[in-house]
Amino acid sequence: MTTIQEMEPSDISIVAKMAQELFKENDFAALEKEFECLSGSQKDTILVAIENRDTAGFIHMSLRYEYVEGATSTPVAYIEGIYVKPDYRQRHIAHKLISAGEGWAKSKGCTQIASDVEMDNAISQKVHQKTGFKEVNRLVCYVKSIEL
Repeated sequence: MTTIQEMEPSDISIVAKMAQELFKENDFAALEKEFECLSGSQKDTILVAIENRDTAGFIHMSLRYEYVEGATSTPVAYIEGIYVKPDYRQRHIAHKLISAGEGWAKSKGCTQIASDVEMDNAISQKVHQKTGFKEVNRLVCYVKSIEL
């Protein structure tokens, strides 16, 4: 049985390790510090999925007041990251995390939840589609280095 609860201080290192799997370019220590700072935030929440006393996944949600592509109201609850450990996938844990995130969003007065997914992340796209998200745009980002 999976339970969803707010991240406890004892969960921070575990969540940071999962976040590093999700955001491979980020440093573990920096992620750990970021999650410590977010703990207790009024505009962010980190919810963890616990299954058989193991932390199986997490969702980090924030309130965004600036423009969010496709959104029609503010604030918008934004999924900053969602991750489920490989051994726990295909068990609807992501759905449960998103559902709990919706509850948090409603408690903050939000009427919409937004998210983004990298174009090559087909698994995450399917999770979003299966949980009721509607694609509103595709974006390609560029960068060019210039000589000084």
